[in-house]
Amino acid sequence: MKRQAWARKGGYPVSAPRPALNLSAPAPTLRPLPPVAAAASAAPGWRKAPPITTWVPLGTDRVRSAREGDEPRTGDESVDHAHENAQITSNFLQRVLKRDSLDGAGGALDNYAHDESIPGNAYWDESGMHYSDGDAVTGMLSKGLDVAAHEMFHGVTSHSAGLNYVGQAGALNESISDVFGTAVEQWHADHKGFRTADGARRGNWQIGEAVMTPGTTGDAVRDMARPGSAYDNPDMGRDVQPGHMRDYLNLPDDVDYGGVHLNSGIPNRAAHEAAQLIGTEKVAKIWYDALTTKLGKDATFEEAAAATTSSARRLYGKGDVPHAVRTAWKAVGLLQNAGRSIPMTPPMTADQLAELMG
Repeated sequence: MKRQAWARKGGYPVSAPRPALNLSAPAPTLRPLPPVAAAASAAPGWRKAPPITTWVPLGTDRVRSAREGDEPRTGDESVDHAHENAQITSNFLQRVLKRDSLDGAGGALDNYAHDESIPGNAYWDESGMHYSDGDAVTGMLSKGLDVAAHEMFHGVTSHSAGLNYVGQAGALNESISDVFGTAVEQWHADHKGFRTADGARRGNWQIGEAVMTPGTTGDAVRDMARPGSAYDNPDMGRDVQPGHMRDYLNLPDDVDYGGVHLNSGIPNRAAHEAAQLIGTEKVAKIWYDALTTKLGKDATFEEAAAATTSSARRLYGKGDVPHAVRTAWKAVGLLQNAGRSIPMTPPMTADQLAELMG
């Protein structure tokens, strides 16, 4: 039997009908992790890396430290993935964005492994990053580098633009985390390719592919290049993320906070289109500049398009780069002729959405 599951604010849900949690499912088998090269080293010339601690549950409302800083692997796969993915994302913040931790002031990074407060999901809150070991649909959430970076960038957003988690501002909040989830993953996989448009064309633009329906290849939580194509199966239903404003899902605030995990497909595709022209590194720096210097807490898609175009001019001058950013937003139905309105779909109920998803 399917049910609708929307995770808490800042979470990383599969926004689709989902099966009930199988409470008798066995715990995941712990396997050796692949080596992570120099994951914990601080960027040359940069201040000391922020402290990183990964915690595990110890009874009701209690936790214990499982791994701190540069300590060796514990053999607990959930702990070690969470810890090392936090190290990699921290390095990205320092080396690429010149930011010192999520708060910009060297704040500690805390991970909570084996957190089943929302089974099958991951989320960020002010206490840190929280990772479930999975359920009948998702695998171990801490395993995905893009999942970890996605959650950590909710922290960056909270400490900068503070985008409200509803409607278009909430969808931008989710999209920004997706942009940096894939940016961190691409950067870690190929430092040189990360800087080029060719590298962006070769890059992975799926989100959560490592944790989505283990044993099934080719699916993901979201697909930034092709919104609406991430999954289609009996357990999940069909991905209905729009990739253009003409397909915007006009949902009430009590359904996924107005569609934050669905309508994020529109700015996601804009970021992907821009990267095909200028490379993922430039997109990351432009989106970060807009996030930290231009966007307000109630920003709309149109305002995000204007802000990123302005940031592109500020960082790279007039010419090809801001033109590429503007072209990318136009491709999803934004930054059209002055005064032209984009028609949106009629208001939709939760039942209508469930029917659409199959």
